[in-house]
Amino acid sequence: MSSTSTPTQSHYTPIAADHQPFSWLAKELRIDSSMQFLAHALDITQGIKTCLELVHASNQAREEGDPAYPPTLNVPDTERLTRMAMAAASTLSEQAERRIAVLNSRYASAAEH
Repeated sequence: MSSTSTPTQSHYTPIAADHQPFSWLAKELRIDSSMQFLAHALDITQGIKTCLELVHASNQAREEGDPAYPPTLNVPDTERLTRMAMAAASTLSEQAERRIAVLNSRYASAAEH
């Protein structure tokens, strides 16, 4: 029967990563849930804006019909991007409604005491 041996464990020193995750917030604000929501809202609304700019440019190019400047998106992709922007706006709205409900509930509880 062969013997198995385990290698001696050496001390592991983690290496600090050069890359840090992107955040709109200063390091001190990242632990605040309200600030995190604002950063999240900024990301979503900028995405919606980009979607709508592409939709608008594509629709305008189709209306003008200039072969030198074709639409960026075809009609089905324009529709998909429109629906995605609508879904993103709906998601943000639902998240805001939930946060407001929680805040109102906390305020009502605090006012009772």
